Amino acid sequence: MLRIKDLSVCYEDDAIFRGVHLEAEPGELIAICGGSGCGKSSLLKAVNGIIGEEEVVLQGEIQMEGRSVWKESIGERSRWVSTVFQNPKTQFYCTNTTDELAFALENRCVEREKIWETIRRCSKELGTDHLLDRNIFTLSGGEKQLIAITASVCMDNKVYLFDEPSASLDHSSIRQLQKILRQLKAAGKIILVAEHRLYYLKDLMDGLAVMHDEEMEVFRGKDLAEKNLGEIVRRYGLRTMEEITEKDLEDLEWIRIHPRGKGRYRTEKAHLLCREFCVSYQGEKILDLSLGFDRGIHFIIGENGVGKTTFVKQLSGLIHGRGRGLYRGTPIKRHYQFMAMVMQDVNYQIFTESVWQEISIVSKDKRKKEEVLRQLGLLEKRELHPQSLSGGEKQRLLLGMTALSEKPVVVLDEPTSGLCKGKMLQIVQYLREMEKEGRTVLVITHDYELIRTCGGRIYEFVKEKKC
Repeated sequence: MLRIKDLSVCYEDDAIFRGVHLEAEPGELIAICGGSGCGKSSLLKAVNGIIGEEEVVLQGEIQMEGRSVWKESIGERSRWVSTVFQNPKTQFYCTNTTDELAFALENRCVEREKIWETIRRCSKELGTDHLLDRNIFTLSGGEKQLIAITASVCMDNKVYLFDEPSASLDHSSIRQLQKILRQLKAAGKIILVAEHRLYYLKDLMDGLAVMHDEEMEVFRGKDLAEKNLGEIVRRYGLRTMEEITEKDLEDLEWIRIHPRGKGRYRTEKAHLLCREFCVSYQGEKILDLSLGFDRGIHFIIGENGVGKTTFVKQLSGLIHGRGRGLYRGTPIKRHYQFMAMVMQDVNYQIFTESVWQEISIVSKDKRKKEEVLRQLGLLEKRELHPQSLSGGEKQRLLLGMTALSEKPVVVLDEPTSGLCKGKMLQIVQYLREMEKEGRTVLVITHDYELIRTCGGRIYEFVKEKKC
């Protein structure tokens, strides 16, 4: 059993949470949810020992099979606990996917043949064998997530910690994640999953832990029945427990695009025109199309690795390729003059030493900056270093900067990954405000709840067989 008893975590004088109690038996999955920045990641870090490397004050106790976890080093804990982080790139050590799966096993001095047997078996069982022997830097965010999950499963530890594992996954990959979690449960593993998107966990979880106002309430048994779950969702403002499918979005305009098929889509009199975009990598064509967008909100969806992020990177000038972007008939040469972008990994876009300095990059208007930070729930954190914020808080900061920039084209790559329902609704408000301002907004997302709530035009990047 994993037992967390009266656990409190404080950063300097700021309490993240206090008096948390949680127990999990072998074969149980506990979903941990709550508002963005409520302390879900801090709780997982307290279990795996990483939080001990930071300037924090810990009180309480964590026990694994009756022994105190805090008496063990991180290396000793790694023998029984595996973690999949919110940003999988932070846990990679190798550039090749197969090497990454082998890395931890090699450090345990596992025999070479046993390592290969484990990699082949786990990747086949998890449906990730098509990602073997690939350059990690060429994978999509979702594909990186799947490699991180596979690497953790290869370790065959007793406890598995997942921090927002669905954040970058398409709907097919989320079903794959469900299968993986079910297999881990059947193998008697203890699983803690910090998540906002809860629908895929509804039939898997043995407990639902809600973090709210520096405390945690744990629901089990009959509390997890359909009727009671609905009440919990309403009371705490959680994401929906029901899966949203394509049928739920059928009232929106939906355009299917083959990104490698030399297609031309909505290019007549387009406000923003992407003309003859073409990108290749190592002789393989990744992108080949022409595509136009009017003013308003446009959602770009599709499977992991189909080319969505590649498309917006070429549009924003971050990668080289053939073709040209035009805004209102004018060729886009200095991309920063026309467009603002929030990347999938926002850490690449943080440059200063405080939240206030960061938002001051795009505006000198003190009143506007304070109002935006207040709306985003970041005003009290304006003196903090941006890298000390949670993943969701960093995204909100970058989105606020995008809104303040007033640039006519806005590109957002997975803006709601790591965000609770309240913050997702705030994103919807910003998107609608930018639409009213006459901007062209492109949103890459797998979040159907965002699309259903906001509304807009959908562009689905699909493989050739679906077109």
